[in-house]
Amino acid sequence: MHFISRTVLATTVALTAFSAVAKPDVTAITKQLSNIGLTPSSITASPIAGVNEVVTERDVIYTSDNGQYFLAGHLYQNTGAEPINLTEQKMAQLNKAKLAGMDKDMIVYPAKNEKYVVTVFTDTSCGYCRKLHNEMQGYNDAGITVRYLAFPRGGKSSSNFNQMSAIWGAKDRVKAMHDAKSGTFDEANITPRPDLVMQQYQLGVEMGVNGTPAIVLADGTMIPGYQPPAALLQLLDSKAKS
Repeated sequence: MHFISRTVLATTVALTAFSAVAKPDVTAITKQLSNIGLTPSSITASPIAGVNEVVTERDVIYTSDNGQYFLAGHLYQNTGAEPINLTEQKMAQLNKAKLAGMDKDMIVYPAKNEKYVVTVFTDTSCGYCRKLHNEMQGYNDAGITVRYLAFPRGGKSSSNFNQMSAIWGAKDRVKAMHDAKSGTFDEANITPRPDLVMQQYQLGVEMGVNGTPAIVLADGTMIPGYQPPAALLQLLDSKAKS
């Protein structure tokens, strides 16, 4: 199929062919990946014989049993009516776990009649983030609660890093975020919280955020880019039925 490249298929065949042992050599895989700056947090067998799923600090990759061959890409299961993206499913599980416990520092815009909750990595200098925020009432009216985490796209070097630190240091973060997105935020007399902003930014990097807004659904699935309220509701309804 068009979304599974010949390179991915060929590499998977090669990984299986070059598998030298019956089970993964964790020490060898760890050593080989350390040579390219990757640190595995878990190494488990994949559904393909001789190919192992390796979770690193930023991604999921696949390796041969001896670690001498690896594949960076998505693994699909093609046994049903539609292929299932196993890599995406794994990343969603990891993302959901990473978000656990972060809610206390999120800036929340709750829906009165809540049906769904989404977490959005946001940047106050991002045009589409402002567009999303300007339509907050539409999301809330659709039953979607929106929770913000900070993701200044350039990290500490972002021109608005201090502004976002001040937002998370404000007594009323909801109002501060709204004012910042509206261009009326006054940072004076606020003790900033750069620690919280960096913690959230680093979390976003670990989860694979590379642009804003990045919308994370309750199951950990990440939807990159802006979604209007009606389209997001349709997506959430569809997932709830599946």
